[in-house]
Amino acid sequence: MKQFKISTLFFSVFLLAGFTSCLKSNDDKMGLDISKTGNIIEFANTGDNVAVAASTYPRFSTDLGVVALGDTVFLHVNVSYSGSTDAPEDITVGLAVDTAALALFNRQNGSDYVAPPADLFKFSPSVVIKKGTRKTQVEVAIINNGNFDFNVNYALPLQISSASKGVVSGNFGKAMYSFSARNNYDGAYTMAATAPMVDVVNAGLTGFYPLKMHLITFTGNSVALYDIDGNAAKTYGHPIKNGTSASYYGSFSPVFFFDSNGKITSVTNYYGQESGGNKRSAVLDPTGVNKITFKEDGKVDYFEVSYIMTQSISSPFLPRTYFHEKFTYLGGR
Repeated sequence: MKQFKISTLFFSVFLLAGFTSCLKSNDDKMGLDISKTGNIIEFANTGDNVAVAASTYPRFSTDLGVVALGDTVFLHVNVSYSGSTDAPEDITVGLAVDTAALALFNRQNGSDYVAPPADLFKFSPSVVIKKGTRKTQVEVAIINNGNFDFNVNYALPLQISSASKGVVSGNFGKAMYSFSARNNYDGAYTMAATAPMVDVVNAGLTGFYPLKMHLITFTGNSVALYDIDGNAAKTYGHPIKNGTSASYYGSFSPVFFFDSNGKITSVTNYYGQESGGNKRSAVLDPTGVNKITFKEDGKVDYFEVSYIMTQSISSPFLPRTYFHEKFTYLGGR
């Protein structure tokens, strides 16, 4: 997915009631004495805060891994009682979604996170921090019901809407939980040739095989080629050889689209069709095998694909380079 691309979890800071400021990583930086700040109800740290320093609210990110159609997976939210002692009684805490807080977060962070549709998530609107403890954990269910859009950057903006005791934190009473998911085809693969790569413009450019490559979720039914080991450049791209030197085609990386039966239905360019100065695109070569072979457990074993890099700088969709490849699944990224 461009980076569901739907990649979430929380820092603690102890604030005076009604006090708001830029986020800090801990109370030492704020110079606060917990014993003098009262009893604060807040979201507690369950991961690194990846918001910018000037952000009013924190963001915590979760990679949900592979989420197939119909799957339900969970991200975790910690709710904390921050005081000089443990909670003196059971404290009931209300939770809700605050899309206005997400809009503010996007403005401050230059981001484009979208709150997921209501049918994609579920959590309890009321949780309890038990007497004698300081924290409770909430499970948020993320549901791939077919409406999950792998192209969207999702973030669930949660707020502590009420507390039966204590004061809700000004900064950590709200937080953004971003999350991303991977489709069934996502993972690490060995990329090998089933026939030589042919560049009809420059015979000095040849195939660079075999290589370990990543195929990264682009949409729910597609993956984009990424050079994880930096064989030519650590980016979305296709390594090649220029003589004996490693190289790659600029503004080009194939994206493979699959149907429900494992047939490869199309290939496009990650950077967009007709990208770069040479206006490069990717198209499927229908003469190829163009299908996945699955293991007995239903997971990907390998797939074969044939495709063409075209460039229309001088002639519409001039065939430039022919690829015939086999991708063998190694495991998750």
